[in-house]
Amino acid sequence: MTQGIQRTLDSQSSKLEENTVKVAIFDFDGTLTTRDTLPCLGKEWIRQKRSRVRYIRTLLSALPYIILWKAGALSREQMKVPVMHRFNRIFRGMTGEDITSFFGLAYHNLKEFLNPAVIEEIKSAKSAGFYTVLLSGAHAGLLRYVGEDLGFDCVIGVDLPLCNGFYDHRQPSFFIDGQAKVDLIHQHFAGREIDWQASRAYGDSYDDLKVLEIVGTPVAVNAEPRLASYARNKNWRIL
Repeated sequence: MTQGIQRTLDSQSSKLEENTVKVAIFDFDGTLTTRDTLPCLGKEWIRQKRSRVRYIRTLLSALPYIILWKAGALSREQMKVPVMHRFNRIFRGMTGEDITSFFGLAYHNLKEFLNPAVIEEIKSAKSAGFYTVLLSGAHAGLLRYVGEDLGFDCVIGVDLPLCNGFYDHRQPSFFIDGQAKVDLIHQHFAGREIDWQASRAYGDSYDDLKVLEIVGTPVAVNAEPRLASYARNKNWRIL
């Protein structure tokens, strides 16, 4: 397993025992969710009555990158890497169990921001026999709850580094960009016969393009302008 990457929910899936597998790959932030996750997690931190001082410090440390993104000086993906790295500092001193508890409570409230149209796509893919994958650079601890709730066959996300059971902010945070997503998908299905032409992928960001292009049915969901333009030119399906 790639260091810092967590795969869950895939050990018991009978679909991988079939001769040829068709896959449905779903992004999380902005695709399955109608909002970016980190601001929602920040609000959830306050809702759970955790340290406001820590929240404000975290917000201030990330704010310069958000401003640069708003000004057009950084792309969305260029902004997300340092912002996530700084957001993760909010977990300093917390145990893995406490972080898991935080994500569990957070998902209960984040569910209201799930995209109903994409949930229907997940249900449709499952009923049609697709092997469903939730693939994101978001926190694996949160994605695990999403995957279990929506019945994904596999979840791939970024695990927070722990040392002696506590979050270790000294270790680098990993980020899954577009090429890394493709690499992780191929690693996960190594040795399996995948019908990529019959497979589907869903994404909202131009950074999702590399994943979208490996399948026969790419779907742009609430796409940012660059991806929306590309999808229209390619006659891709758009949600």
